[in-house]
Order: sequence, then structure tokens, then C-alpha cells
Amino acid sequence: MAKYSMVGKPFQVISLIILGCLFLAVGISPVLARSQYDGMDQPIHGRLTRQDFEDAKRVVPEKDGALGDAAVGSDQYDMLRHVLDLKIDPDPQWIEGHVAFEFSSRVDNMQIMVLDLAASLEVYSVTSTVGSLTFSHDADSLSIILPKVLKVDEEGSFTVYYRGYPEEPSWDRGLLFRFHRDAEGVPRQVPIVANMSEPAYAKYWWPCKDKPDDKALSEVRITVPDGLIGISNGTLVSEGPASDPGWNTNVWREDYPIASYLVSVAVSDYELIESICNTTWGDDLGYEIPLKNWVFPWHYEDAQVDFAPLCDMMEFCESHFGPYPFQGEKYGHAEFIWGGAMEHQTVTSIGTSAIHGDGSTDWLIVHELAHQWFGNHLTPKNWRDIWLNEGFATYSESLWREHLEGPESYFENLEFSRNESSWELQGPVYDPVPVFPGKVIYDKGAWILHMLRGRMGDGPFFDLLEDWGRDGGLTSQSVGVSPYVGYSVTTQEFITLAEIHAGQDLGGFFWPYLEETVLPEIVFDYEIVEGDAGPRTRLTAALRQVQRPLFDNVFPVEVVTESGVEMRYMSLDKETTHNVFEFGDPIVSVDLDPEHWVLWKPAVGIGSVAGITLLYPNPSRGSLLNLRYFLENPAQVVLRIFDAAGREVFIRDLGLVVPEPGFNEISWNQNNLQGAGLPSGIYWATLEISGSRSVRKFTIIR
Repeated sequence: MAKYSMVGKPFQVISLIILGCLFLAVGISPVLARSQYDGMDQPIHGRLTRQDFEDAKRVVPEKDGALGDAAVGSDQYDMLRHVLDLKIDPDPQWIEGHVAFEFSSRVDNMQIMVLDLAASLEVYSVTSTVGSLTFSHDADSLSIILPKVLKVDEEGSFTVYYRGYPEEPSWDRGLLFRFHRDAEGVPRQVPIVANMSEPAYAKYWWPCKDKPDDKALSEVRITVPDGLIGISNGTLVSEGPASDPGWNTNVWREDYPIASYLVSVAVSDYELIESICNTTWGDDLGYEIPLKNWVFPWHYEDAQVDFAPLCDMMEFCESHFGPYPFQGEKYGHAEFIWGGAMEHQTVTSIGTSAIHGDGSTDWLIVHELAHQWFGNHLTPKNWRDIWLNEGFATYSESLWREHLEGPESYFENLEFSRNESSWELQGPVYDPVPVFPGKVIYDKGAWILHMLRGRMGDGPFFDLLEDWGRDGGLTSQSVGVSPYVGYSVTTQEFITLAEIHAGQDLGGFFWPYLEETVLPEIVFDYEIVEGDAGPRTRLTAALRQVQRPLFDNVFPVEVVTESGVEMRYMSLDKETTHNVFEFGDPIVSVDLDPEHWVLWKPAVGIGSVAGITLLYPNPSRGSLLNLRYFLENPAQVVLRIFDAAGREVFIRDLGLVVPEPGFNEISWNQNNLQGAGLPSGIYWATLEISGSRSVRKFTIIR
């Protein structure tokens, strides 16, 4: 997604973190009103309060909005096709339209179908081939009584008619109404309408199943005032005057399954930059790729410069990830008012602040292009796997730098994106809260792939990358029919495929980096002694990791001898390991991981300042919480736990504590003073050490 440009607008993360904290405490009791339909097997949403609806959510962990939630009951059917016919009036910021749905039941006796649609939009009719259908629209859910009960795999259809003023549920999300300057440079003259739906904001502008795993065929018909152009996914089927004078309609058809969050509309007075891209894969398989970029007229010349490398980027991506997944359809961009870009299928929405006319945002363009494989072709089954989108697309930026400038630029790009302190605050890569907590899923996700490359070697790693990019390694659930199959994928499926290519178990490598916020803390000791080839030719090396949990890594050790540089490798999947290496010439120097192939930090100096050094696991899922701290001298220590409202919920006086070698540690069962388990939420641990205080935030998820 949503790759924020650091040029023109800073990365906005604080509001997302706050939003995630606010939603974390949402309850999970299933509250569904049956209204007048009590005799039916399935509930329909009646007049619910917003809190009732949030309490009824059934996604694990419980999520909503920025947390990627969808309506209860939407897993009971497969969406097959939707046709969105949308009339957009930018002046009053009004939309009106209808969506025709085709679907099949996943269950027996299905009579109610539940869609997501914001309560701020009005549904005024639902019809089928037999006439009007009964529906209930409350609290962002639209429940429809089907004209007949469906069996498993039986298909149905209906059309929803709706209208209203779309709201932006949070900063720059939903359907966005903005203005840009005209060709003479006068600001706020020309309307621009575009959507930003990831992760679960599609429901704020059209009725849909607002989840990533149910991909469907799609058609979008956009009617807008004369002088404006409507752009969407796939192939342009028709364009011309609408039935109403003063309006025109563009019809787009997406022939490849698409997730709801990737359905796009972009409306403005665009000018088109187009060309044909011929690639090696295209020549072999008999396709060419139309490149189409719709930009504001005053950006036309700058955009020509910035998009000039796009065909080279396509060749580059195909060389690593396999053929363009949407053969026969375009790839390109539609400009909108935003601080970065969003990888809508076949037509990335690119922010106006990313067009400079100097090629400096090529990293953003290649990032969004890589998403056509990672996110659009291979779509996560659940938002917990979002790093499969963002980590892969971000890693593509470093591969592009390597392609253009060589290995040194590749390593520099990765080092520039390394920020462990921010990653720890933002939480884990896997199953983040909220879905987009910050750059951890982008940058740490990319580092995990970089480490995997270092561990596997280039040959097996790039074979893996192409195997995954082409079809998920055939390990994933397919969506669609021959000759095209799109995939809904999971993290475990990628790990399984990586293990096949690597010929080794990689769970101990992947999962700690994915699920934990800590990094390995390493002590490296070595001694150079007389060996088989004479003085200073034997290296005795020891590695120790002092954090918990333990990580499984292979560390490169660079050894410089009098005849040159040699590499040795040490596997560390337990607390300590020892190796003895022999060399033919005297050893000059030894360095652990000098090129930074592994994410780790030295254990030297841990706890040099008295106070908390580590809380783990964080987030905690109800197990023991371990608090590690450092003492310089014997001290009186008191542990206090506070909830998000500042209430003290636990206290333990540890009395006089004597420093242990390295660090001290205490475990707590996450119960309050009455012995009851604390509920999910944000908490603060305070350690009072001889009058001074050390504070750390942590999360409980039950």
C-alpha cells in the first residue's frame, strides 16, 4: 500500500498508533439484533449502537477500521463478480449508484447476506430478478434477505442502490474530494476525486465485502461531469456521453480477480502519457504491456521524466518475480492528492507530491509496481500477513538500487531503512495492531527477506522469489479459473516454500523476527591460537545470545589472513555455540557480520543505566510477562502496573535487590491484586529503584 513519500509530506504514524491503541480495548461479545426475523436461522443486524456493532465483530484479533475488520457473517459466501455503476458529483461531494453482485454460498441454508457499507450512506433499494428484497442497514453493515434459501455452492445475485455524501473515516481515507490548480497554476480550481481504501475503508464509498481474501471479477462504470475523466482498474471497455446531458461515462472491466480494497476510482481533468512496453517474458509468451499514466495537465512534462524508467522497471520486476500477472491489461498511474501512493490493481494511485520531474522518486514507482505481484496477484488471506505485501515491495526498492548501482547501493538502502527503536515501538511485523502501525512492516519486513537471501545464497533465494511471485509456489488457495489463477496467501505458506528451496527448517528463523519486537543480543568471543598450519592459524569462536526468545540465525564471520579475506559461518539456534576454524595462513583480523546480513545488536553494555531494559513477550497473549532490568548497586525495588487510564492495578515490593551478573529479571502472571487476569489493553510497567522510576509500555491481548 500506501507507501508514504518522505518528500513533500512526512510519514504520518503517530495518529495510526493512537488509533490502534483506542481500538485495542474493543470488546468481543457477539451482540446481534434479530429484529422481526427471529424465526430465521441467521441473525440480521437491527438497530445497533456503534459500540454494539464493534462488540459484535468476529475477526481475530478483534479489529475495525484501521484494524481491518469486516462485518459478521460475511464469511458465509464467496463473492464472484460485482459491477459498480457510480455517478460522482464533485461540487456537492455527492455520489449515487448501484452495485450488482453475483455470489455463491459457502454454507447450507443461507438466507441472509451481509455486506459492509458505512452508515453515512443511504441504501434506498435492493432488487433481484424476483423484485425488491428486504434489507437492514445499521452500524456499517447491510444485511439482505435473499429471495430463497441457498445451499452450499449455490449461486445468487441482487443489486444494491445507494447514495449520499461519503465521509472520510480518518485522515485521508475513504473517497477523497480535493482540488488541484488549473493549467495556469491557479490553486483550488479543478476537482480531483480518488479513493484510499486500505485496509478496510472501501465500505465508506461502496457496498462490498471489505476483506482482502475474497477476490472477485469486477466492472466499474464511472459517470462524471464533462471535462473530467474517470479511471479505474483493468481495461477501458467504453467511453462517451452519459444519458444525462453534461455528463460522460467511462466503463472499466477487470478480468482478473481483485480484492475490494484494490478497486479504484480516480477522477480529474487528466492528460494521458502512454507507450507500449515489450519485455523478455512478453516476447516469450506473446504479450505486450500498455503503459498508461494519467496526470494533472500542469504535471505532464515532469511526469514524463519520472515515468520514463517504467518499462525498465517492468523488465526488472519480471526478471525477479515472473511475468506481469495481469497480461492483456495496462499498467500505469493516476495522480491524486496524497502524500505517497497506493497500488490499486493495474493503476497505481500516485500522490502529486511524488512527481518532481527529476526521477528522484523511482523508489516509490518500483515499490508500487512490485505490489502488482505482492499484494495484487498474491493477496494476503488476512491482514495479519500484510508484511507479505509491504516487506516484499520495500525489498524491491533495494533490489532496484542494486540493479542500477551495484551491491554497495543495495546495502546502503537497507541500512538507511534500519531503525530498531521505532520498530520496537510499532510492534511486531506479523499481525500488527493497527494493520499499518508504522514502517516496521515495510522496513523490518524487507530486512527479513535480506537476511533470508544471506542465509540461502543468491541462487536458491532468487529461485524462491520467482516461484513465489509467479504462483505462490502452488502452496496457496487459488481464486479464479484457467488460464489465470490469483492467490490468497499466508505467511506460513511462504515459509513452507522457502524451506523447500532452502532444504532446511526455517521456522526458528522467521517467527521470532515476525512476532517479537526484540532483536538478538549477541556476545561474540574469539581467540586466535596456533593451529595445524602454524602460529595464528586457528580461530576458536563462541557466540551467545542473551535475549529471550532465542533466534535461529547463521552469522557470517569475516576472517582476514595474510593471503586475503575468507568467510566462515556460525549457526546459532540455541543460547551458545562454539566453532573451531583452521586457516592456511596467519590470521590478521576477525569481524562478525561486517556487511550486516543479520539483524542483531551487541549485548555489551546491556543495562548500563539502572532501569528496565526489556519486557517480553510484548504484546503478551496472557502468558507470563517477563521484565528484565539492570541494577548498578543493591537497591530497594518496587514494581507497579498501571492501566491506560492511569489506575494502579498491581504492585509488588521486591525489597532490597542485589544486582545479578548481566541483569535481573522478574516474571508476572498478569493478574491484578485480587488474582483476576487483566483484560486486553495498553498498560504501563513502572519500576521504582531507590526513588527513581523506569517506565515501559506493553500490551495484553487475550
